[in-house]
Amino acid sequence: MTALERAFTEALLARMDEAEAAGVPQKRLRAEVERYGGAACARRLLARGQVSEGFDALAAAGKLELSLEALAAAGQFGELFTDAEINGCFAALCDAGFYTWGR
Repeated sequence: MTALERAFTEALLARMDEAEAAGVPQKRLRAEVERYGGAACARRLLARGQVSEGFDALAAAGKLELSLEALAAAGQFGELFTDAEINGCFAALCDAGFYTWGR
């Protein structure tokens, strides 16, 4: 695992802790992240066209900034993912209303 992949995993685990503190369970996602690493876990989900565990609950709570998708789309981790994977994250976030004018 590269230093950037470790940083992504650590940042994702921290966000998952925040999500759980806000009442959004992350049990399965946490197990996958701990087993495969955050970036590999994200790539697996994106390849299946799925959103991360708790994505809909985070959207409902107005906390999508805590999602795996928001972290993967963050500029500092861009080199870990393909354009298609990042576009998938942006699409999911847009569909859930994360990026809106006037925010």
